[in-house]
Amino acid sequence: MLQPKYLIFLSYYMLSSVQTAPEPGFQARITKRGLDYVNENALVTLVAELPRTNIPDQSGSSGDIEYSLYEIRILPDIRAPSSTITLGPGNGLTWSASNAGLSLHAGWRVKYKKGWVKISTSGTVDVTLSGINFGITINIGQDANGRPSTSAAGCQSSIGGVSISIHGELSVILNLFKGIVEKKVREIIPGKLCNAVTNIVNINAESQMQKLKVVIPLLGNRFLLDYRLILPPSFTSLYLQTYHKGEITWAANPSSPPFSPQPIPSSGDSSKMAYLWISEYLPQSLAYAAQSNGFLRYNLTSQDFKSGNESVLNTTCPGHICIGTLFPAIAKKYPNSQVELRMSSSEMPVVKMRPGSLGASFMGNIDFYAHTPCGQIAYLLTLNVSASMNFSASLSNEKLMGKIFGTRTIVSVQASAIGPLNDKVINFMVDTMMDLFIVPKLNEVGSRGFPLPTVDNIKFVNSELEIIQDTLLVATDVQYIARR
Repeated sequence: MLQPKYLIFLSYYMLSSVQTAPEPGFQARITKRGLDYVNENALVTLVAELPRTNIPDQSGSSGDIEYSLYEIRILPDIRAPSSTITLGPGNGLTWSASNAGLSLHAGWRVKYKKGWVKISTSGTVDVTLSGINFGITINIGQDANGRPSTSAAGCQSSIGGVSISIHGELSVILNLFKGIVEKKVREIIPGKLCNAVTNIVNINAESQMQKLKVVIPLLGNRFLLDYRLILPPSFTSLYLQTYHKGEITWAANPSSPPFSPQPIPSSGDSSKMAYLWISEYLPQSLAYAAQSNGFLRYNLTSQDFKSGNESVLNTTCPGHICIGTLFPAIAKKYPNSQVELRMSSSEMPVVKMRPGSLGASFMGNIDFYAHTPCGQIAYLLTLNVSASMNFSASLSNEKLMGKIFGTRTIVSVQASAIGPLNDKVINFMVDTMMDLFIVPKLNEVGSRGFPLPTVDNIKFVNSELEIIQDTLLVATDVQYIARR
């Protein structure tokens, strides 16, 4: 019998060996309504593909009859079945259909030989099939590149009724031939139907999955937005759910930040076709990558301002407001000069998603330098700046857009080479820079949007966006736009 100390050690070892599943930075859900829409489009594809099915010529003998069927084709007047895609446990879906109908047309030749009787004849045949059923399992997994994958398995198909109309002469022989035609049809068509259904899953659906952008370059290719799967999809009776990395890294040196996503709030909602959860971790990983790789630095000069505001960084501006009028000591010591603001973030920005609100806070320094007419660069002062911003979020063209609608700054002087400075003046100066440059620049980035993982011919419609704890939730229907 094990002694207590060994039981304690064994229990500790077993608990420490259990690896918890990673939390996603992005999560997606396709509901039963979404699968119903997939079913509708898959059925349209199936009906369009079946008449293109290649059916080889058939020949053989039966008793005293030698026969051949040629130019066998499925006619386009197909009666679409009643079909559905259902969710099941494990890793799959079931696509089933019942009561389809289709027609075949073919040419035939028959040779009949019995004793001294030899007859050869030919004609055409029309076959109507009814009560056609099929069922197939669709496995949903993930491929080596982190994309969802689809594969079909276990297709079964059956035919209910067969009605045959043979056109030609010699009715006695034609009646003998009907049984041969029905047997061949019941042998061939279920397999051809299963091939068509399997191709829709293994080729059509899988090719769409391969188009899914899971690693997307951002901001001049300096960053990578990673939507790769980190776990296999999960299934309930109401939806299937996928779990993605949802992380932004520095393209030249992709590495994860030293923090992890918080658990995404649970939700049982399935009224829309699809749901997307964007964790606070996703923009926070961008902030980490940007801060760690020196991206949050910018040298602001007069060339960065729109027409009419170019003189704001001048030290001399008779009759106008510029940095020289705000700081007379600068104008006196460096007349007819231009000031450069060297801005840098001193800490990683912090993004906050709270119910109904989206915000971010920044801390950084601004170093002021004067560029004199004779080419000298003179240090002026350094400001410490703490800024907080409120954002609104919206959706456009399957991209998440952002816009700043409120800012608040706190400014203090870290060092000065031009003597004491007025607190109100330095706050006014920084607020002016925020309004004229920083906020418009950030809004420009926000207007470009962050792409959500989708394919080109899927559009979001009737979308709703909600900010919940640590997460931004997109609830949407989708529309498939067929490419011609």
